Amino acid sequence: MRRLLWLTAAAFLAAGCSQGPGREVAADVQPDPRPLDGALHFTAAEAAELHRSEEQEIRQCMNRRGFGYRVGAAGDVEGQAAESPYGLLTQRRASTDGYGLTVRRLRTPPTDPNTQQVSSLTVRERRAWEEALKGSPDGPREEIVLQDGPTLSVATDSCVSVGRRALYGASWERDHYTVQHLRNAIVKDTLDHPLVKAAERKWAACMRDEGFRYEHREDPLKALKKRLDATGSDAAALRATGREELKIAVRDAVCQAEAGLAEEISRAQKQVEKALPPARTSRLAEFRTARDSALRRAGVPA
Repeated sequence: MRRLLWLTAAAFLAAGCSQGPGREVAADVQPDPRPLDGALHFTAAEAAELHRSEEQEIRQCMNRRGFGYRVGAAGDVEGQAAESPYGLLTQRRASTDGYGLTVRRLRTPPTDPNTQQVSSLTVRERRAWEEALKGSPDGPREEIVLQDGPTLSVATDSCVSVGRRALYGASWERDHYTVQHLRNAIVKDTLDHPLVKAAERKWAACMRDEGFRYEHREDPLKALKKRLDATGSDAAALRATGREELKIAVRDAVCQAEAGLAEEISRAQKQVEKALPPARTSRLAEFRTARDSALRRAGVPA
């Protein structure tokens, strides 16, 4: 029923609020910049296979320790693969999913297949099961110090860590968190770049011409999230919010294209990455090797 409600909202907007063909094409033909040549980006198929392989490794580890474990679903790999680290929109995605906010509200999250099994255990058995999966409080840990960032503590005896090492290799945790932290820093510095700030001012002016008085690209998302939170279980209010989200997102995508936002982000990102000292990217090659090896182990075609 919820899926039907969303399809109705999408069809309503597509029928009554579409843009002219020239502007639609312009909003779809644009770069899709991703830091570090997309080192941290996986396609939906890759993410699904990696998740399946990792879960199988975790299950084997739990079984070796005398615990049952059922492999869980991968979740919304399509949405995660399509999401831009810079919040960029294409006309096609905006006209079908908006910003993805109402879609996520309507989607039923995957259930944990271990919930029923774990709930039937005694308190002591449940604690032992969870410690086998996630690590015990007094067990061995690896401290990962991120440059200009926090220090992370990872339980190395957990089946989650054992599964990841089996799939990705011994240094994966450190390499992954280091590259992820670097990616986040690149995104922040790129968004703060004068080229991007100038393009965002053009975007804001374009949105004002469309009837939306936003100063920052986060503003429509904040307003829609607030409105979604206020809908509660009111189906009519949820449908109305979904239609409004699609309407705003379509215009947002057009204004991003007219402001050349994706192009300016691409230029700024290249400048930011070019200025990185070699020490910041020292783990990148090792990370890419581990990533490629994991994809082969998961059976993903090269």
